[in-house]
Amino acid sequence: MTTTPPKPPTVDPGRLFTPPPLATPVPTPTAPPPLGAIVPPLPHVLVPTPPPAGTHPHAPAGFTGPARETDVSHVTLTIDGESVNVLRGTNVLEAARNIGKDICHFCYHPGLSIAANCRQCLVEVEKAPKLMPSCQVTVADGMVVRTDSPTVLEARRAMLEFTLVNHPIDCPICDKAGECTLQRHYMDHDHRLTRVDVHKVRKPKVKDIGQHIVLDAERCILCTRCVRFCDEVSETHELTMVKRGDHEELDVASGVRLDNAYSLNVVDICPVGALTSKDFRFQIRAWELGTTDTTCPGCATGCAVELQTKHEHAYRMVPRLDANVNGYWMCDEGRFTYKQLNHAERIHGALVYGRPMTMNHAIAECAKQLDGKKTAVVFSATATCEANLALAELANALNASRFVVGNPQGSGDDKLIDRDKNPNTRGAHEAAGPGARHEAELALEIAGGAYQAVVFVDGTGVLSDVTRQALRDLVSICFADRRTPISEACNVVLPATNWAETLGTFRNRQGRLRLIEPAWRPQGERRPQADVIRELLLAMHKPDTISSSSALTRKLAEKAHQAQILAVLDKHVDARPVLLRFAHSRG
Repeated sequence: MTTTPPKPPTVDPGRLFTPPPLATPVPTPTAPPPLGAIVPPLPHVLVPTPPPAGTHPHAPAGFTGPARETDVSHVTLTIDGESVNVLRGTNVLEAARNIGKDICHFCYHPGLSIAANCRQCLVEVEKAPKLMPSCQVTVADGMVVRTDSPTVLEARRAMLEFTLVNHPIDCPICDKAGECTLQRHYMDHDHRLTRVDVHKVRKPKVKDIGQHIVLDAERCILCTRCVRFCDEVSETHELTMVKRGDHEELDVASGVRLDNAYSLNVVDICPVGALTSKDFRFQIRAWELGTTDTTCPGCATGCAVELQTKHEHAYRMVPRLDANVNGYWMCDEGRFTYKQLNHAERIHGALVYGRPMTMNHAIAECAKQLDGKKTAVVFSATATCEANLALAELANALNASRFVVGNPQGSGDDKLIDRDKNPNTRGAHEAAGPGARHEAELALEIAGGAYQAVVFVDGTGVLSDVTRQALRDLVSICFADRRTPISEACNVVLPATNWAETLGTFRNRQGRLRLIEPAWRPQGERRPQADVIRELLLAMHKPDTISSSSALTRKLAEKAHQAQILAVLDKHVDARPVLLRFAHSRG
């Protein structure tokens, strides 16, 4: 007898492309001046209240399980002899997580509707006539559940054996090896030799179904997570199941390709290696990677992400759950911002008028060159809050004119992608103050010889060839992490850390302080911009108002009451290996 799945919810907080309209408004800074083309209008955003006690710690704020009931009362049930108090409407699978019981599953995902078709999460519910799927069963007062009885464990083993009947044993060449949910459950619940003595059903392999995605239908275990994602989250409906029985397979709809702006999320949520990313395919083994919690610098949304690296090389970015900003997802555009970290483009040493120089000598030369000159300082919407605040101190010391530049606007949508392709537009404006002007005016004044010196906080910005040529005739200084048209045009280049080497913050479009953490130690003489600017101020015999980049981060976090950022400052955690971690949207 089949179980009819519940009606799909009309409102799904698990998707969380838009923060739920709750509680306290974010304080908006005093009206920042317009930044020309790169500042979009900012909507009024509300901060969600914290989730009530009893909810799963990884669940989005207000999430009460797949039933999405609005009743906020609690129920008490017993799971494996332990009493559990959770919100009414929570499912058994999520309730068990509150006491550290990880019920194995394939098709369930807290950001999607419930299909209950993998039958891997079966549990015993007292008085129920048969084993029940824990993802679909809603908790009730007095309910008694067993998740580890002999009957349950044998059911899991049998379901795994059934799932593996036609599954190819190609783990040595599969990109999912090391973070595959099927591998994990097999080792935990089956771990037996196969009894299949007939030929496996063959299905399409290495099928190009989209700009970024390759499908291996043989590996698919028919969980339908990807189908539900395209139907419910991206709302583009490209994927479907075709055929029946043991010949059923995942495919794209006729004449359609999986090319939506969020397509790579299906790779994250695929529990096996059926859907793989062309960009990551065969690049490196998952167990060789370390992962660092950080923030996507691709646009003003500021999605929570994990940057996965080995040594000083980045291999991919994947979403990290943040109920207030991006939920479980991120866009494809943001995933590829790690390519900015290209090792070949990094600047490792100081250059003064084309000559290599030690950092200390270059800073002393800059202090000498800036003395008594009419100066413009250029804040950046891609630099951290700390770098921009340090530049504000330099501007005060030099009585300099202030400008704000950034990447030009791009396309956006009503989900996660913002038209503002800068992670810190608000932070740059706050640091620069109300008198700052935009890059169009900067270009005119540089070309017109209005200044004797120009200081760029980073190499971001779009200036014409004529303007860049005019920089050659000035004392032009750039704190740059990589080669850009602006850094190449400046006479003095001081090496700075990039966003993967820096502990700092951005302020996103909601006004939230977003933390970036270093994935590796900077090489050569690269230092955070705030620290380099501090040394420049000291070389100019100015008061030490900055102290350090980390001190500025602490000051910002204390002002914003960000306990999480303060905890990172107090005790930095090294990158975690992917192999030892089954969390977030990959299982």
